[in-house]
Amino acid sequence: MNANKKTEVNHTVNVLSFGFKKGDAPQANVVMDVRFLKNPFWVEELRPLTGRDQPVKDYVMEQSSAQEFMGNLKAMVSHVIPAMFLNQANIDSFTIALGCTGGQHRSVAVAEEVAKFLKDSYPHYKVSLSHRELDQITSTCQSAESLALQEGS
Repeated sequence: MNANKKTEVNHTVNVLSFGFKKGDAPQANVVMDVRFLKNPFWVEELRPLTGRDQPVKDYVMEQSSAQEFMGNLKAMVSHVIPAMFLNQANIDSFTIALGCTGGQHRSVAVAEEVAKFLKDSYPHYKVSLSHRELDQITSTCQSAESLALQEGS
């Protein structure tokens, strides 16, 4: 291998959602508060769903304020993330955290859209998506199921 040849760095962009009422905002390069968007929690048929479900995504993302926010956020990350990776040799990951009240509806829907945009726009970046509150619920449910299976054995 040529010693002068620059080795390619794998860059990762982490997108995560969280709920402010469930704990502090996670450590991230950018933290955005999406509580200004109308909350699907107050729509009875949307309450049990999450931002992963299409009716909630539609409710959140069809708001004009969500569309304007996404346009501005896309423009910002399209400038900042490549610049960070290019100009900061020791940075190989960038984290965007999006928060709402409970971390179930708005932040999840927006995080899903941001991750999709990044995957489509930057296929050479690894894009990870996680939902702090939803992942905790899933983990708790899986633990309870495992415990029930062990007790049933």
